[in-house]
Amino acid sequence: MPTSKPRKSRKRTREIREQSRATGTRYTEAMRANDRTRAGDQQLPPRLTPTRTLLLPLVPDALADLYELDWLLLRLRMDMVLDHEGVLIGFRHSEGVPIPGAPIEDVSEAYWRVRDVLPKGTEELVDRTEEYPPNVLLLVGPDGGNVVHLTAIEVAESDLTLLAAFADTLDRAAGPRPGPEFEALTEALGELGRVPYYPWMPEGDEATVASWVRQALSPVLHSPFEGPRGADDHETLSGVLRYAEGLGWDSVDVNQDEEEAADRVIVSMMRAAGYT
Repeated sequence: MPTSKPRKSRKRTREIREQSRATGTRYTEAMRANDRTRAGDQQLPPRLTPTRTLLLPLVPDALADLYELDWLLLRLRMDMVLDHEGVLIGFRHSEGVPIPGAPIEDVSEAYWRVRDVLPKGTEELVDRTEEYPPNVLLLVGPDGGNVVHLTAIEVAESDLTLLAAFADTLDRAAGPRPGPEFEALTEALGELGRVPYYPWMPEGDEATVASWVRQALSPVLHSPFEGPRGADDHETLSGVLRYAEGLGWDSVDVNQDEEEAADRVIVSMMRAAGYT
C-alpha cells in the first residue's frame, strides 16, 4: 500500500519546480528557498567559529566548475525524477550516497555557505552575462586593459575543512583499493562518469569525477599565493584592495609590478582548476 511519503516528495518537487520557473532561478536555489519557507524562515544565531579571509581574484574560467558543482552534489544527495521521455523534471529526497567522514548533507550546506559569501554578481561574471559586478574591485593595467576583479571573502574554517575532506574522500573512493566502506560512493562516481546528465559534468571513470571535484573546489581550497613570490604578491594585491576600499573606488589603475603579481595569481588559479 502506498504511503504518504512519496506523495509529499512529488508535491515538494512540483512546488520547487514551479517556484524555480516563477522566479527565474535555478532549481537548487528554489529548493533552498523552499526549505527556508517550510522551516518558517527561522534565523539561527550566528555561530562563533574560526574564519579565514581569502583574497580571491574572480577569474571566470577558474570559478566556472565551482558553480556547476551543485548539480553533482544533488546527484549524490537526491534521486533524479525523470518524465516518460527521460527528461529531468526534478529531484526527490533519498538517503543519499554514504560518504565516510563527510556526510553529503553537511558537504552541501558547507558548499552553499561558501558560495553565499562570494560577491553579488560573481555568478553572472562567470556566466559572461555581467562584465562589471557591483561592489567588486576591478584592476586596470598600465595599458588601460582590464586585468582581473579582486575581492576578499571570509569563510568558516570548518566549511573549508569539510570540503577538503570531501575531496579527499572522493579521491580515496576512486583509488585502486578504496575498501568496503567506499563501495557505494565508488559505484556512484562511476555512474556519474558514465552517464553525465549535463554536458559540463565530467565524463570518464571514477578518478576523472574525483579530480573534477577537487579542481572545482580549488578556488577556495588552493591558495594562489604559493611559491617563492606568493607572500609578496599577496601583500601587493591586499594593499591595492585596501587602498581602493579606503577611497570607495570600484576600479583602480595598477602599475606594472602589481599587474604582474595579479597575472601570476591568475595563472596559479587556472593551473589548480585544471586549465593549464
